[in-house]
Amino acid sequence: MPVNFEGYVPLTMQAASARTRLPPEQRRAQLLRCAIAAFAEHGIARATHAHIAERAGVSVPAVHSYFRTREDLVAETLGEVETYLMAIVDDVEIKKMTARDALSRMVLDFDKAAQEFPEVIKVWLDWSTGFRADVWPRYLTMQDRLLETVRRVLVRGQRAGELSPSIDALSAARLYVGGGHTVALLRFAGGAPADIDRLINHLIRSIIGIRFEPDLV
Repeated sequence: MPVNFEGYVPLTMQAASARTRLPPEQRRAQLLRCAIAAFAEHGIARATHAHIAERAGVSVPAVHSYFRTREDLVAETLGEVETYLMAIVDDVEIKKMTARDALSRMVLDFDKAAQEFPEVIKVWLDWSTGFRADVWPRYLTMQDRLLETVRRVLVRGQRAGELSPSIDALSAARLYVGGGHTVALLRFAGGAPADIDRLINHLIRSIIGIRFEPDLV
């Protein structure tokens, strides 16, 4: 069963109506989606309440009523991105697959997200280079969650005899997540579908074919 994208509207679309009255929870969800789009366009460090208000078709004070400070806005927007990313890799169906199938499924769903909801992935890429004290520790915590999810897939494959016991699962997980960055960058650079498919195939084959050689360390 693929990742459920239901409920996510294309973030590149502006609000359908500038002054539509929405219940508080729906308005909050709309503002978060507009925030992700604004963060993707302007960067985490530069996006403001005014950018979100313009996209949502509401006043700046209206945005402040949901996110009082910029720190609140950044924290909640990045929390939304984190939730979205973890849903891709932590799908219950993935836990039932072979290691190879699980690795393929996760990166394919990630690439699907880069195509259908590129703003989410662009914010993640920007976040990965945000070494500022206000966002970097949270990125590392989220990255550790991603790495642990992938590591468990690899360990499961080792225990099932699918993967070599010599693989260092955490190091392989780091390579895999780093490969996700590369897939996203190629997608956003306008890479040909065939090139992206080859990259994904090579990433999976490389990870499952790792052999740890102590003499090389």
